[in-house]
Amino acid sequence: MREPVYLRALEQSDAILMHQWHNDRGLYELLGGTFHFVSRRAVEEWLERKTGYNAPRDEVSLAVCVTTSGKHIGNIYLRHIDWCMRHAEMQILIGDTGERAKGFGSSAIRQLLAYAFNELGLNRMYLYVLTDNSAAIRSYERCGFSVEGTLRGHLMKRGGPCDVHVMGMCACDSRRDDA
Repeated sequence: MREPVYLRALEQSDAILMHQWHNDRGLYELLGGTFHFVSRRAVEEWLERKTGYNAPRDEVSLAVCVTTSGKHIGNIYLRHIDWCMRHAEMQILIGDTGERAKGFGSSAIRQLLAYAFNELGLNRMYLYVLTDNSAAIRSYERCGFSVEGTLRGHLMKRGGPCDVHVMGMCACDSRRDDA
């Protein structure tokens, strides 16, 4: 099966789109982070720190691109890679609002999981998701993640406390799904 998206390294040329996404207040309603205005220069500096030869060894930052057009529609990350314990946090955003709910996020997650488990030798992946982001939760579940717990009142969103699910999976879970 040909995947509808592919992953590639982020480039400095991605700064223009990423600047737009990071200044989209609506996008941050779906994410755990707090919205704040970001300058294009700040995005360029972030890209330089995260993608060059001196990129942190405990992170992987990738672009999500549509296979048929090459269009950059979002980013996917491995954060807090613990090489001894062999686990990492996954984060994803589909910044292009017109490209959401098309299965692109699930495709990107499947590919990142294969890379993390098969190429990097990680054993466990985890993520945090707002409990009311049902579309993201369904996507994560389709990819093999399960809710492991709920952090009550963990974030302040929309003027009040918000609950966050911790979801996770192990490499053996992904192999079980392939059988």
